[in-house]
Amino acid sequence: MDSLFIEAIMNELREQLVDARISKIHQPSPETLIFKLWTGRETHRLLVSAAPGRARIHLTRFSYPNPPAPARFCQLLRARLSRLLALEQVPGDRIVRLDFSAVDSTPDPSGCRSRLSLVAELTPRHGNLILLDGQGRIIDALKRRGDEEEGRAVLPGGEYQPLPWSGGQLLAANAIVPPQVHTGKEFESWLLHEIRPMSRLMAKVLASRVDGGASPQNALEDFRRARENREFQFFTAMFDGREVLSAYDLGALTVEKAAHFPTPSLAADAFFGKPGEQSDGMDLRRQLQTAVQKRLKRLGSRRSRIGEEQEASNRAEELRQAGELLLGQLYRLRPGMTTVVLENYYADPPTPLTLSLEPRLTPQENAEKYFHQYKKLKRSREHVARRLRETEEEGDWLEGVALALEEAENAEELAEIRRELVEAGLLQAAPRAPGPRGGSDPGRRVREAITPSGYRLYWGTGNRVNDHVSRHLCKAEDLWFHVLNLPGCHLVLKKDQGGEVPVADQLYAAALAAGYSRGKNEGKVEVMVTEGKWVKKPKGARPGLVTVKQYRTLLVVPRRME
Repeated sequence: MDSLFIEAIMNELREQLVDARISKIHQPSPETLIFKLWTGRETHRLLVSAAPGRARIHLTRFSYPNPPAPARFCQLLRARLSRLLALEQVPGDRIVRLDFSAVDSTPDPSGCRSRLSLVAELTPRHGNLILLDGQGRIIDALKRRGDEEEGRAVLPGGEYQPLPWSGGQLLAANAIVPPQVHTGKEFESWLLHEIRPMSRLMAKVLASRVDGGASPQNALEDFRRARENREFQFFTAMFDGREVLSAYDLGALTVEKAAHFPTPSLAADAFFGKPGEQSDGMDLRRQLQTAVQKRLKRLGSRRSRIGEEQEASNRAEELRQAGELLLGQLYRLRPGMTTVVLENYYADPPTPLTLSLEPRLTPQENAEKYFHQYKKLKRSREHVARRLRETEEEGDWLEGVALALEEAENAEELAEIRRELVEAGLLQAAPRAPGPRGGSDPGRRVREAITPSGYRLYWGTGNRVNDHVSRHLCKAEDLWFHVLNLPGCHLVLKKDQGGEVPVADQLYAAALAAGYSRGKNEGKVEVMVTEGKWVKKPKGARPGLVTVKQYRTLLVVPRRME
């Protein structure tokens, strides 16, 4: 939850919760608190979380499980806090201060009771909840920390030291003048480093406006005015392969699966998911998506390095020819030479060729050096080819995992994907992994349909289920479908009726295979069709990976079941 969205949340909370009385506080997970607040008309649930990657504050409509015994910090808050008096956000930052009246405190002459403050530091990695007394001293914290961890101590009895200001100018007036920039990318970088509050998503929106011809000054001023006038649009969407949460219109950015909400809390509830999808205070789906995207990024870097090694290995033949040219024209070489110009007889017509030499070596040794480099690069070709093949296979498998995460509909499917990533070494095994232990039967998660002529269709939405479909449900004579050159489901059409399958039924099956693939939102998608006998799973291959010896293709419009 970025600072811009927290601003919108704070507007909502001030309108609904100020002067509400606490009726209950519970701590459903180690880093999340739920405050039940009675306004005199209705009860609201206020969720405040300092969980890494999920730090946030918003109203929630979900009921969270209440542990049988309250944790230490939860007990303290129950004993000390009475009524919510005020909520404030540190300008431009992800830090919120909630002021409460203290339980059983004696009113001063003006009738005011003593105040306690709960500071919610909602930073992405090191969030914390800290309870302060009226003099700004720490009563206790959700996460106690010593000096060596953050450069400040967060311990009972100490004076609270705010997190250091991250720098930049506050977007509070129209006096900010952006620098002269030539591309939206430069403007985006400047926004992220110099303007507060700002989010990566909004920086991309404003940068796209600059790329579209708007001046940086106008783009920034329009956003400043929209923020000042609270021109909110609360929604979740998929952008650049990731789910995003926004309080403002995203302009020309291309998003998918946009869902709009009347309040920021409803949008946050939808974005962070139901309690059943959480693992150790962190949304399981998002945790797995982060692990997959991080690994895909590393694979991209590895591909680049392998490409450089391939280019180097392609020089092997040039080195062999250089060695032979040196041997054939040794008479041109003299001791101590650093370069020599030879006649290159491999070119047609022959052309002069300049070769570098090692002055400490004899002419014969210089030639042998070229042959040695040739043999070394030749040996590396097989190694480079093997590494590239392994990298591509892992990338295909991970793309299948990423698609399965999008398609997963319940905690059991998410838990199965987590087990797959643990077995592959991308995640550490948890002592109490979410979902059923020992894995579940993939056959139970196979999806089914019937074609217009009555042929049975089976397909999977995850690598292990796809494996089950291709290996156990697909016979030699059945038809097997998969979208071409994209991650997608393995779909089998059973030829129980014998004979040729009508074209209409093949197109129906192909459309479903496209609908449960990465191309599901495209206009038309090319789908492979082959008989089961041509589909093989290589020995030792990752789940969901097969080889197809021969196939034909059908061009279809993707469809999904109701």
